[in-house]
Amino acid sequence: MLRFQWKRGFVPRDRDIWLFLLYSAIFHIGVLGLADVVLNFYFVSLGYDSQVIGQLQSYPRLAGFLTSVPVGLLANRFGVHRMITWSTVGIIASMLLKVLVPTLPALALGQFGLGLFYGAQQIMIAPLMVMLVPAESRTRFFALHNVIAMAAMAGGSFVGGRTPALMIQLFNGIASESATANAQTPFAYGAALFVSTLVVVVGLLPFLYVRAGRQPIKTEVTSQNSTVKTAIPWLYLAFLSIPMLTFGFTGGLTFPFYNLFFRTRFDASDDLVGTILSIGWLGMALIPLLNPWWERRFGRAWALGATMTIAAIAFAIMGAAPLLPISVIAFTLAISFRNVMQPLYQPLVLDHLSPALHNVAISMNMVLWNIGWFVATNISGYWQKNYGFGFIMSVVAVGVFITGISVVLIFHNRHAQLLEEPAI
Repeated sequence: MLRFQWKRGFVPRDRDIWLFLLYSAIFHIGVLGLADVVLNFYFVSLGYDSQVIGQLQSYPRLAGFLTSVPVGLLANRFGVHRMITWSTVGIIASMLLKVLVPTLPALALGQFGLGLFYGAQQIMIAPLMVMLVPAESRTRFFALHNVIAMAAMAGGSFVGGRTPALMIQLFNGIASESATANAQTPFAYGAALFVSTLVVVVGLLPFLYVRAGRQPIKTEVTSQNSTVKTAIPWLYLAFLSIPMLTFGFTGGLTFPFYNLFFRTRFDASDDLVGTILSIGWLGMALIPLLNPWWERRFGRAWALGATMTIAAIAFAIMGAAPLLPISVIAFTLAISFRNVMQPLYQPLVLDHLSPALHNVAISMNMVLWNIGWFVATNISGYWQKNYGFGFIMSVVAVGVFITGISVVLIFHNRHAQLLEEPAI
């Protein structure tokens, strides 16, 4: 069991911590486990090619880019708990729209809504986690959250690859062989997406009982004789967020399309794709467990430089591998070491800023991440069709390496700059 070292005078919210982790686990099963495995296959079953799918996958990031900063400012006024709750409700509605109205405009709107509300939810998660534990426990808490989230995604992906066939069996009562043959249909994939939506609904229930984050964040501080208010340092926040641009670009080229990669390169079935993705997500859970050790041994910045370099090498091997087992091993190493970024980078940025800047800092992170992801998903379909996944993985390898180098250059010799609270 994870043991947190609490500050003197700090009241631990153990109940809040575990309710939040339960919410996050179930959320990741539904949105990033079950749904992610079948979503592109659902688009294919509806008759869309890789270029249209790439555009559909770009809409979430467009929405995230347009709303990242406003969401961060709204959170200061309404509280992170309320923002996470309503953003989760919005995610549920967006997922349902894609199932109930399978037309291209509705799919585009559903993807846009998913990006809008998922982006809001992700912006609020890190500040809430910072509220739940004291500074000396944050690296371990972020690592624990990553383990639980990735393990949940692994379980969701494993089941997700088998869910379309299970839905055919459930509704038609036909044999397993026939179910597998009929699983690659809009009905089967739509039913699987509907199940993933129900999972997210269940996951929201424990979060409603979390007490932390319900109060708005004060935007003024009072000294003995006066109140100090300063403008938000947007340029400084953008500077700290530069690594998220290439991080988002490499993510946009890969994460929405891993299922298509293994289907296209190795003719993998739905259940095999689900199994491969679940192996990768488990690696994403296990490797970041070493984050506290890397932080103590190398410091956060140099640890990220090293792990991003390992990830870059693995992506290059993945793109060139002629055999499925080699590609799966490289895939697991690539995404596992790449995933070290978020649990270390977010506390690295937030520890350089005062609490009143945390929401807008994560918002700025999301702006650059969304820009990179949006550009990548828009061009990925064209690159898949004209150059292939080998070329894409080479580009990703270079981008991941640049991400690690930029973190080192920005943070390796930078001391915390606890700026005054902004005037909002």
